[in-house]
Amino acid sequence: MLQRMSVFQALLLGILQGATEFIPVSSSGHLVLVQSHFGLTIAPQDLQGFDILLHAATALALLMIFWRRWWALMLSPLRCDTENKSLLIAIIIASVPAGIAGMFLEDFVSEQLRSVQTVAAAMLVTAFILLLTRCARGNRTVHQTGMVRFLLIGCAQAVAIVPGISRSGCTIATGQFVGMHRSEALDFSFLLAVPIIIGALTLTVFHAWQDTLILPQPMVALTGFIASFVSSILAIIFLRSFVARHSLAWFAVYLIPLAVLLLV
Repeated sequence: MLQRMSVFQALLLGILQGATEFIPVSSSGHLVLVQSHFGLTIAPQDLQGFDILLHAATALALLMIFWRRWWALMLSPLRCDTENKSLLIAIIIASVPAGIAGMFLEDFVSEQLRSVQTVAAAMLVTAFILLLTRCARGNRTVHQTGMVRFLLIGCAQAVAIVPGISRSGCTIATGQFVGMHRSEALDFSFLLAVPIIIGALTLTVFHAWQDTLILPQPMVALTGFIASFVSSILAIIFLRSFVARHSLAWFAVYLIPLAVLLLV
């Protein structure tokens, strides 16, 4: 018999999703760990459906905070706005690898890569990537970055389909590695999150429509969504302030002990 998710559990998972989606410690990895701790015996596809619902709240938070930027991006094809038009094309190009990975690997990831051991190993990989950012000394703006470099950032985002690999950590770090300034890489990572999250949400709705995926009860889903939305806004504000002064390598100090503890 499947265990139902409680409103309290949905609240905690929502707060966790919002807090860790942008902070480079892997939101999906933390969700797997907490869901395992709660002993949720719901089918993996259904848990992933709830995870994606929480991600939709983070996408809404991003759209609200960066609404002026997105408005300019959406209108750029209709205006003589070369910079924003190029940035929109860059976002589309960088979104392709993750879209392909999600389309072909979603079932494999949800069924085979959600164990605590796998998450712990992936967190060590994330920590290593974050430590390497101490060597990055880029100073390019997003408008000075070529399309090939944007594609590399997109490939990094695709790798983050594995729970425990931080999407924000990989995209920000790769942005730095290809020469972007840390703050510029951070903002591009925020912009890049929106299409892939909306795409995943669309896929979830399609599965629900086909009765292959069951979402939680309305109150549970709403609680998780609101909690994720509020904590996402707070996390975005915190990370933008933190990255302006500090390296992402500091988050490895948290990930390495956690991963080792889980492995042993």
